[in-house]
Amino acid sequence: MGLSLTLDHINIRTANLGAMLGFYDRVMDLKPGPRPHFDGAGGAWLYAEEKMAETLDAVKNEYQAAQVHFIEVGATEPGQGNSQIEHFAFTAEGMNIFLNRLEGENCAYNLANMPDVGMVQVNFRDPDGNHIHVDFPLDEKQAP
Repeated sequence: MGLSLTLDHINIRTANLGAMLGFYDRVMDLKPGPRPHFDGAGGAWLYAEEKMAETLDAVKNEYQAAQVHFIEVGATEPGQGNSQIEHFAFTAEGMNIFLNRLEGENCAYNLANMPDVGMVQVNFRDPDGNHIHVDFPLDEKQAP
């Protein structure tokens, strides 16, 4: 039998925690929730509201996975070379609402139609420049 995998979370290093939390809240509806204590490392774990863990015990016992983890780093911390995540993606419904949110943030985006798999990707970058795309059913695409 093959290995069965699902994406647990994305971990993003940022020197801009406040802006990143606000952006992911306003645009992606991801809310801060319980996070373990890490020695000296600031940060946050964000959850989709319907999967929000109430306590760290819920994270451990009921396993409510946080989708995005932020680790706060210094602004001048040296990079890790050319090994970077090219992008990460979410699946959603409600494309018009989502596009309105991006426009309200003055966040540039482009659409990539993928009729072979019945979806349209909304590609954009967060305040730190990370490439994200959110996939919507193709029938939600607005007429030109």
